[in-house]
Amino acid sequence: MNKPALDKPYITLTCNPYEHDTSVNTRITIEVMEKDLSRDEMIDVFENFLKAIGYHFNHGEHLGIEYEG
Repeated sequence: MNKPALDKPYITLTCNPYEHDTSVNTRITIEVMEKDLSRDEMIDVFENFLKAIGYHFNHGEHLGIEYEG
């Protein structure tokens, strides 16, 4: 099945190279093609993006939704 909407990204997360002479000249981009991801799926995408650009999560740590009582 062809989905024309999937030909271009719905959301693009980009980390451009850090402008310093000690930095590796690397750009990291994650493109979300599907518009119908759930909120939890989007949080998972963002968490993986953060890991890809060098943020560390300790064992058992995850991004999520915090509920106020």
